[in-house]
Amino acid sequence: MSNWMIITNPGAASATAGSAWQQALDVFAQEGLSYETLMTQHAGHAIDLAMEAAEKGCRKIIAAGGDGTMHEVMSGLLRYADGHGADLGEFTLGVLPCGTGNDWIRTAGIPSDVAEAARCIVRGNTGKEDIVRLTFSDGVFCMANIGGIGLDADICYHTNSLKTRGYKGSFLYKLVAPYSIFSRKRMPVEIVCDGETVYKGRMFTVVIGNGIYRGGGLKQNEEGGKWDDGLLEVSIQGDVNHIKGMQQMMHIFQGDFATLPGIITRRFRKMTLTPLGKGADRVESDGEIPGTLPLTVELTGQQINIIVP
Repeated sequence: MSNWMIITNPGAASATAGSAWQQALDVFAQEGLSYETLMTQHAGHAIDLAMEAAEKGCRKIIAAGGDGTMHEVMSGLLRYADGHGADLGEFTLGVLPCGTGNDWIRTAGIPSDVAEAARCIVRGNTGKEDIVRLTFSDGVFCMANIGGIGLDADICYHTNSLKTRGYKGSFLYKLVAPYSIFSRKRMPVEIVCDGETVYKGRMFTVVIGNGIYRGGGLKQNEEGGKWDDGLLEVSIQGDVNHIKGMQQMMHIFQGDFATLPGIITRRFRKMTLTPLGKGADRVESDGEIPGTLPLTVELTGQQINIIVP
């Protein structure tokens, strides 16, 4: 059986991830799956490891970690494809969910149990996922699942700050949300989707979906989950005050945030976000903060093969 390259992030692991990881390796051993393992050593390292694996001819890669690991691995593959004129349709990507939120697997339908996810990889059933390029003034990343600007990015920023201090768990997203809402400074932005200006003014939050879930299973987009249909989704919460912002954000627990009066929703292929003031909002992608505005979000027209149940 052809080799897989496992890129694993030991920092994404919870206290029980070590035993779960061994269970996955036991499954691979029982089924005769051939693989090599690369360990990340710092933030962003999985990007470099994915690029190096692709350059060596590897076309089957497993991301072992959380959503951030998926984000980095897919970013590395996108940069390789951009630099070599390669088609990402040549690649197959699997996941061993060793993170905390694991929102990417919810859309794909991958089991949260690592051993069961390993069995999915052994079976080798695949689906397709659209590739989303995020272009900043100083670099390119891939959005594997979801993204956000403004409040959504602030929440992820503060959540990640707690993680670096040793705190774990998907509850962190919910814990820091109230603080992020009431400390939010609304900055002006212009948002253009497929050539149409859809919003211009001070903005509370913008949430983008290729997949559907964020923050440990929460939903903020209306059409999310169809990540092979050649379209992305955006929900824009404009210049609301902190009280109304909190009231509207509570609807993410009910899954109807995108349908609220005043929330602007669009399906698009290319979107630009340009700051209109002196400050620039943070940008979040798959729970990571790759940069700040300005930003271009676009579908590349390519799809990658993903392991599904």
